[in-house]
Amino acid sequence: GRRPGPEGARHAMSRAAARNAVREQYKFFTATEEEAFSVFGRAEVKGINRIRQVTDTHCLVAFVVVVVVMLWLDAQASWLGNPRRLSQPIDFRGKLCGYDEEVKEQKLGYHPNPLNDMLVCVKACPKTAGDGNFTLPDGPQGKDFERPAYPTSKIYGQLCLPLDLDLAKQIIATKSTQSEMYKALGVVFTSRSVILVILMVPLVTACVFIIALLFVPTAASVVAFSTTAVVLALVGMLMDLDQAVLAEVPLYHETHPLMLKAAPYIRNGCYLAAVVFLCFLVMYFPSLARSHRVFEECLAAIINKNVFITVFASLAISLLRILFILHVCSTVAYMMSITNPVQVKVLLFGEHHWVERVAWSPLFLKGLFFYTFGTYWVLEFMAFCNKYITAQVLCHTYFSLKALNSRGEEIRHGQQSPVYYAVTSLCRYHLGSVALGALLAFPCRTIRFFMSFFVPDRPNLQNSLNQQFRIAYYLFYPLIRLDLEVLRFFKDSVWVMLPLKGYKYMDAARRAEGLLNRCRGKIPNLTKFTGRIDAFINISVGLTSLVWTFFLFRERRHGKYHEVEEINAQQALGGLFIPPEHSPLLALPVMTAFGFWVGSGMLHLVSIASETLTICYCIDVEMAGGTETDALYVPQSLKDCYKDLGGGESERELSELIEADATGL
Repeated sequence: GRRPGPEGARHAMSRAAARNAVREQYKFFTATEEEAFSVFGRAEVKGINRIRQVTDTHCLVAFVVVVVVMLWLDAQASWLGNPRRLSQPIDFRGKLCGYDEEVKEQKLGYHPNPLNDMLVCVKACPKTAGDGNFTLPDGPQGKDFERPAYPTSKIYGQLCLPLDLDLAKQIIATKSTQSEMYKALGVVFTSRSVILVILMVPLVTACVFIIALLFVPTAASVVAFSTTAVVLALVGMLMDLDQAVLAEVPLYHETHPLMLKAAPYIRNGCYLAAVVFLCFLVMYFPSLARSHRVFEECLAAIINKNVFITVFASLAISLLRILFILHVCSTVAYMMSITNPVQVKVLLFGEHHWVERVAWSPLFLKGLFFYTFGTYWVLEFMAFCNKYITAQVLCHTYFSLKALNSRGEEIRHGQQSPVYYAVTSLCRYHLGSVALGALLAFPCRTIRFFMSFFVPDRPNLQNSLNQQFRIAYYLFYPLIRLDLEVLRFFKDSVWVMLPLKGYKYMDAARRAEGLLNRCRGKIPNLTKFTGRIDAFINISVGLTSLVWTFFLFRERRHGKYHEVEEINAQQALGGLFIPPEHSPLLALPVMTAFGFWVGSGMLHLVSIASETLTICYCIDVEMAGGTETDALYVPQSLKDCYKDLGGGESERELSELIEADATGL
């Protein structure tokens, strides 16, 4: 072929020099060459909010399959389950004492042979040997064997126990972790009115904090962290006092072994969380003043007349989430109560024989794990749908809706129903991407959080002048590659790029990551000012469900544990200060997780606003030519916010990174 002439060679050299200049400019931040060169052009604004394709269909299909299986489990649970089995005696044939037709008049449980766990239903506790004979299939070779009654008393719940305390302890002792967990969760999950009260607390608290962060963000943060620390410490001390009281309850040690083992860990967790909140408040108190202006700008963007509808959309989705949680609690209670006949090998008269018993269904135990996974996916799916709608409306406000420049001239005309467009674009094109993000975001963020303790959050560690960074690169190479290829793409920034450009999930994530990395050191990321504080406020709000669950479910009151099927909200509130007969410690982690989901349904408005404003402003600057003064679409308030922040933050970040790369500090 023809050799390039001098002009072509110079042109090639100039292009190579330009590319090298770009690489050098972004070497501290961009992880790949694609990130360095995927710059937004001026013409791309024409595609904002218009480019659409159906994305990540395979994930949507998988999500639908999971939901269909959950619906099947719902139907099976309502047909086969009875939550009363979690608290009432069940005879050896599987009949529920006092409820099933054959034993409707026999509400008490009695063990004819106190040396095994076979139970029969009786009308009254036998007092003498003359009160009747009882037959069990525990004779020689597993045949029926008749025994006379022995003296018993209704010592615990609906059970007739022998007067010999040691023998009673042997009978009543909980021998299965599964049974104790089922009964502990059943106490909570069968009381829907109390759960509703508990879940409304983080929702209302989140709404209050949204308003407070707009007007007094610093004071709101201080109140959130300090009160959370104090309340958690108080809960920890009350747990200690409760254990001292419960230790005096007859047979409590035998019936709650798992709870007694877990109590010190949960109590220490409360103390540790209280210390963490206090330390965070002390460490980040100086930065609260710097975050003040950013919180105001983010919340001002939310209450904009074009965006305020997202508050009602978030509230509606949060209420829908609460209804779903109530349904899940009810279904899980039914599912846990399903029993099956099983063959058990027992020692009878010196010989081993197979005897038919009734036990918790092993099939529906596996179904519980699947249902738990499906519940997580559905709740995360709702959360990310909410984030998509909020980001889409904010993006419309920035790029598409009517707006005026500083001289009062209209600079663009836009669509009048951004929420309608957000919902329709989500349902028609991006449910698959939402399903993918909902499935993987939490595990990826968790892994990345623990990685941050060992690996610096800096790309290209292998090229660093710092020997420690290079050692870390080779030592944690598999984790670094996993982060480079997967983990770093599951951030909230993708929910801004996805509405803006309509890419598939991973394409949108790569474009968002590249944009933010290119702008590091030049444009301050608003999430740097709000991220940690917002995360701790989310945790603080979520923990309110732990506190209220602890107080409202501390007991089945007035000594009626196992006799009252469920407790209502009025009883729970009215007995707050009565000494406990029961502790809900085993259910606290589950209710706390539900509280986090409900609280984040409103508080995500802050994080998504900071992500959206940052990304839209970065795109605006890049399309305008790369300098902040050339931005075309930036609202005046956001421009003033960045002016107040100044370039010092971004320049400081760049200088600190260069210094750390050279010295390892």
